[in-house]
Amino acid sequence: MNNEAHAMIEAIQKNDLDAAVQLFKQSVEQSVLENNSADLAELAETMHALGFLSEAKEAYGALNYLAPHIQEWNIALAEIAIDEDDYDQALDILLTIDKESDVYPQALLTMADAYQVQGLYEVSEKKIFEAMTLLPDEPILDYALAQLYHSIGEYKKAIPIYEELSNGNGEIASETQLNFFLGDCHNAIGAFETALQYLEKIPADEHFPDSYFQLGFTYFQLKEYARAITIFNKLLEADNAYLSAYLYLANALEAELELEEALAVMEQAVLRNPYQHEFYTTAARLQLKLNREQDAEHNLREAAALEPDLSSIHLALGNLLLKQGRFEELVAYVADRAEQEDNDPQYNWLLAASHNALEDFDAANKEYMAAYPHFADNESFLLEYAAFLREEGNWEKLSEVIHQGLALYPANTELLQLHDDLHDSDQ
Repeated sequence: MNNEAHAMIEAIQKNDLDAAVQLFKQSVEQSVLENNSADLAELAETMHALGFLSEAKEAYGALNYLAPHIQEWNIALAEIAIDEDDYDQALDILLTIDKESDVYPQALLTMADAYQVQGLYEVSEKKIFEAMTLLPDEPILDYALAQLYHSIGEYKKAIPIYEELSNGNGEIASETQLNFFLGDCHNAIGAFETALQYLEKIPADEHFPDSYFQLGFTYFQLKEYARAITIFNKLLEADNAYLSAYLYLANALEAELELEEALAVMEQAVLRNPYQHEFYTTAARLQLKLNREQDAEHNLREAAALEPDLSSIHLALGNLLLKQGRFEELVAYVADRAEQEDNDPQYNWLLAASHNALEDFDAANKEYMAAYPHFADNESFLLEYAAFLREEGNWEKLSEVIHQGLALYPANTELLQLHDDLHDSDQ
């Protein structure tokens, strides 16, 4: 690069952007006057890499003026258009590139990128295949295809391509990257043992946050919780903003019965991001196990404020109210959920239990009947409903519920006893 370009870079490093822009213009003018396309190309690439897209476009435009026959500049301009989310402009530029040009396969690959970003995955795939017909032995195209499949969840298609690349081409992607991609793909399809084989190949000093997460996730799925805890702790030491790791670390600690430690992790997570409802619900679950019901209720209400339409949060709060015997409050709470058009059948079960406790047996019977079709295979519900029917003396419905329960749970002693009692009463 010429002297003006070097001075421009120094100005950028000093954050003197006004001077940098002026020096950039002088550098372009100097390169054009000297007909120096090499300096201009280096300048254009530098500006693109630094994120000065307008300046990069200006430099590539000047290159097109100096050397209009070199179509490589148009590929760079198309890449900038993609960076600016102007996909139509990118494709218009790429379509000007001659199919006989040496850079046409590169143009096809850039088209594939543009279509992929827009979600046009089949078109993207076709462009890569077209490039492969022109360059059948080019591993970068295999890599691009594997990356496409990986990004859209076609893991079983990506795996053999990554495997082939790992067996012979370290120039396209490092061994660590390929082992990470293979581990990630195998995790995604539930092949955790195979995923572990790849992820454990990554040297300790080459791990990065995503690879640490995948390794910890794999240990977690294989119920190797102590190892998962070690890995997630290492990840959070390296990047304490990696939010997904907090949940898995807390869950692994919970599985090891280290509840206080798990709760401390979730408290850290809330401090990092107070807008993620899973942090509050996980903390609430741990607090319930630690018999801290007041704290659990607070966290559930915080979660409900963040996700007012998520039934699971409201149901957890409803179950807590039921456990605490706050039946009238629970009935009012469920009524409010009904006004929000939240019609989860578990609310019927909660209402049934509440009305029964409040001795409003007609209302309880109505709610049990509404819940029954949805929980006819739920052992706990069947036992509770059968007990209610027995108290109500509804022998016909009781017989139906008992037979339904015994068909599913023939060894349940409570159902067997209810069956015997019902049979004795018929004698």
